[in-house]
Amino acid sequence: MHKERYSFLLNSKKTTRMRSRRSAYPKLYVLNYAKIKDQFRQEVNNYRNHPELINIEEFAMNYSLGYHICHNIEDFISKECMFLEVKKYLEGIHFFA
Repeated sequence: MHKERYSFLLNSKKTTRMRSRRSAYPKLYVLNYAKIKDQFRQEVNNYRNHPELINIEEFAMNYSLGYHICHNIEDFISKECMFLEVKKYLEGIHFFA
């Protein structure tokens, strides 16, 4: 059975640089890493004929922006923290187009 990883279950010491500067800042989102991985895998499959168009930073930025718009969260720092967290997660995974 596959256990899904969520950002709120991770060790609190493993935070981004932005959050370490504002340690009292509440986290306004919860990441489902399996969902992120599946969506990025779909992105890789969509561009398998043009791998030069696959960009982790752009995906992470769009994911963060979309999440915050859908959940009606208007907080720049939260968006940036989520962007950094998604980017770091995807950079640690090797996908093949």
